[in-house]
Amino acid sequence: MGIRSLAAKFSLSRVAAKVVSVPLSLPLQLSGRSLLVLLPDNLHDLAVVRQILPQIIRLFGEESVNLLAAPECDIQSIFPTKGIRIITPEPNALNWSRLPSHAFLDRLRALKFDYVFDTNLEENGFAARILLLYPYAVRFGAAGRLGLPYLNLEIKTRYGRDRGLIYECILEVMEHLSHTTGTLTS
Repeated sequence: MGIRSLAAKFSLSRVAAKVVSVPLSLPLQLSGRSLLVLLPDNLHDLAVVRQILPQIIRLFGEESVNLLAAPECDIQSIFPTKGIRIITPEPNALNWSRLPSHAFLDRLRALKFDYVFDTNLEENGFAARILLLYPYAVRFGAAGRLGLPYLNLEIKTRYGRDRGLIYECILEVMEHLSHTTGTLTS
């Protein structure tokens, strides 16, 4: 582990210690709520996310979906440029430890999101820091990687390697939670 990785882990743990998770109320209101999708940074996973994009749009509505690409990740050739808001950070959006810069975080903080969907299935410090930026949003993704306080709704699937099925299962659970009543505690 290099010094950059250590600095990033230390910085993330400092911010994570300040984040307080809030209980989730059911049913979740998905339609018309703003969603930020944290995209993975490799082309294969981006193509898989592209395949489930219609399902995401069906649940949240096209005008509510925002995609956030990792810096230096070219997604223009993969994702449609019409109808979906794509946030593409400039190359200087990263600090020395490869986490989002304060200037980029301030710009992103001005945007309010009700839901944040982390589609990263491997460790990604950039996405982890963005998740901590929205403590009152429902932050969901695959179980077993981040946990609290990064994700307040982890969804475990039995699909170990099939990324498409993992994403579909997560979205199916979200849809079911939009029809369930009660309270979930994180």
